Amino acid sequence: MKKILLLLLTAVILTGCDYFSDGVQKPKFAKFSKNTIKFRKNTIMLTKGYEKTSPEQFKTRLDSLSDSPKFKKIALEELKKIENKNVDFQLFVDEKNVENYVFIYACDYYQLDEHRAATVVEALSRQLKDEAQSQDVRYKRIHGRFFFTPTSKIVKLKYLKGYKMEKKYQAEYIVASRSGGIGLLISNLENVDFENSIKRLASK
Repeated sequence: MKKILLLLLTAVILTGCDYFSDGVQKPKFAKFSKNTIKFRKNTIMLTKGYEKTSPEQFKTRLDSLSDSPKFKKIALEELKKIENKNVDFQLFVDEKNVENYVFIYACDYYQLDEHRAATVVEALSRQLKDEAQSQDVRYKRIHGRFFFTPTSKIVKLKYLKGYKMEKKYQAEYIVASRSGGIGLLISNLENVDFENSIKRLASK
């Protein structure tokens, strides 16, 4: 009986310490590594379920979409737009739904103040409205705003794209931080724009 209790206690201890079966301990934050963006000295934590992927894997997963051809096309156009910028970028996708994704990319560094931020929001809004017309979808601007974090100045534009009964929430951020300029494009069916994650952005 004592041997059984000892074995059970050992099993509980090993499980609590997050050991693999080969005895190697897991890193303390391993479960968060997939959904953490580390880009140009910036760190942003996404919600659980997002993982970094490649453009090729993204396209393969999009090919599986049979009930949303319009937004599949839009996602491919957004990927192409990012690739055509010829800048560094990363792509994170929801493991459960490929229609939820985040692009982060290098962009021009803006010396942002309230006036410049308003100009950037309006320029983005006009560009996206034009894109919506060419994509034959409805475009509705939800809001645009300018805010600060301890390390960054950030412009946000949030909008809704709709096609028939389908709708997709999207948000774009332009971030001016110590490490330069970065942009984020967030597309989500559940109206999640990761603003709280952007507010906690850590910049070295």
